[in-house]
Amino acid sequence: MNRAERIILYLIVVGLLLFSSAIIYQTFSYASSQKKATNLASVSVGNTGNEVVSASSDRTTTQNAETTDSTQLTLESFNELKKDVENLKKALYNNSIVEYVIYSVVDFEGSTLTFDELGGFTKYGISSKHNPGVNIFNLTRDRAYYILYTRYYVPNRIYEFQSVRLQVAMMHMCTLFGKKALTIAYSVLPRNELIYLKDSDPRFPWIVEKLKTAFSQHARQIGARYPQYLKGWLNRIKKVFYIG
Repeated sequence: MNRAERIILYLIVVGLLLFSSAIIYQTFSYASSQKKATNLASVSVGNTGNEVVSASSDRTTTQNAETTDSTQLTLESFNELKKDVENLKKALYNNSIVEYVIYSVVDFEGSTLTFDELGGFTKYGISSKHNPGVNIFNLTRDRAYYILYTRYYVPNRIYEFQSVRLQVAMMHMCTLFGKKALTIAYSVLPRNELIYLKDSDPRFPWIVEKLKTAFSQHARQIGARYPQYLKGWLNRIKKVFYIG
């Protein structure tokens, strides 16, 4: 990823933060104004009878509850977005690791233009069927890296895996099977355990073997419909989930 593209990503991140802050500000402003308006209304009708005051109080309670729920939801969304942004920053900072992981897919796929019924024209692992806005015929290695980074690496949160070996393996699997790859991986080990798994963990070889088995089974299920691709899928799974 070149400098210009990295700057664009940073600008997007900053824009998201500013947008979320604006939403929160507006929510709190709305809540405050609603509260003031309701209090004024209660005071103005206070001398007309207890029944009117009671009804106003009920509406005030309901409005305050709704506003509180809305504010809470907005804060939760903002906190989740903030967490994603921090993780994205980490991915950008560890640029050498990111390049190693993504280029492992780019160079495995290679620059040869191929065609098959599943993905259409494919180059560097980028298929025309799943990337209709990309000119596959003029695709460069660096451009392929950027596409894999923005459409696979970041959305699938590959950067969360502490093990670089698992990052490489999951990047390949997400390229092959999309988001289904994450479902398969987390069926072997819960997400919070798998992303923090280190190569030095005594369970690492056993878990890698379990992942290889799970993805191989999935490949065979799909291979029943597309037997011409099964051998290549199984060889790739064996290659990325190696123990050594």
